Amino acid sequence: MGKQRKREPRPSWAQTSDKLSGIRRDPNNGIVMAREQRHPMADLFRSVPMGTGLPGMRMPIEAEHLLAIHIFDNLDCSPPQNPVYKARPDKDALRSTGMPGFIWVPIATPDDPEDPAPDEGPVLVADIGEYDDRQIAAMKAQIAEVERQRKMSAQADDGAGGGGGS
Repeated sequence: MGKQRKREPRPSWAQTSDKLSGIRRDPNNGIVMAREQRHPMADLFRSVPMGTGLPGMRMPIEAEHLLAIHIFDNLDCSPPQNPVYKARPDKDALRSTGMPGFIWVPIATPDDPEDPAPDEGPVLVADIGEYDDRQIAAMKAQIAEVERQRKMSAQADDGAGGGGGS
């Protein structure tokens, strides 16, 4: 008779969800140690307001990410529900730091007509800083394909209903 192998316990739904979401927890205590992607709330720590007339506190993007993991994942704080600030693109950031940024202004501040609509907000994209050459090449190919499809669609739309006959 052969030995019976000990059956591994099935992962819980939470463990399966974490694996699919790219969340890495300490197996002994459940603390989130890392995420494969940038934390979705990390931008809340970008350019933290320090007072009227003072520049926002800037920190490395890694610190923003770790603060978001600590506060939202491990302390289980909920995202802001009724904030008193809103994000506004910082027109001087690109010029002064070489990086796009935004500033926080009180909610009651009127929108600048040159700013994007308030519902657009900052654009979040995947952090590709850790990608290897193959992943970057694959992303470039995917972008080129999307651009090609959009161009073909735009050309098809231009020709549709153009009333070409005599």
